[in-house]
Amino acid sequence: MSDRKRQQQQFLVLKQKYVGIGTEKTAEEEWLTNVQRDTYNSLQGHAATLEYVSLGAGSISKRTTKIDMIRKMGQRKVRPRDD
Repeated sequence: MSDRKRQQQQFLVLKQKYVGIGTEKTAEEEWLTNVQRDTYNSLQGHAATLEYVSLGAGSISKRTTKIDMIRKMGQRKVRPRDD
């Protein structure tokens, strides 16, 4: 029983630190949106990665790439399910 309680406490600590991890009741679309937003946030937040993405995308500057990524973070674009 103590292992289960410890796992629950660790999960709550991670949930406070990383809001997007969700629970078993989190919808797939919401989870994918969180992952997408976190990815864009990470890419635009690290200067070297942002430069790499800017060069790969053929952008004029890192600033325009950063602005585009911030705009994409606000959008809810998720792949449709293949049902």
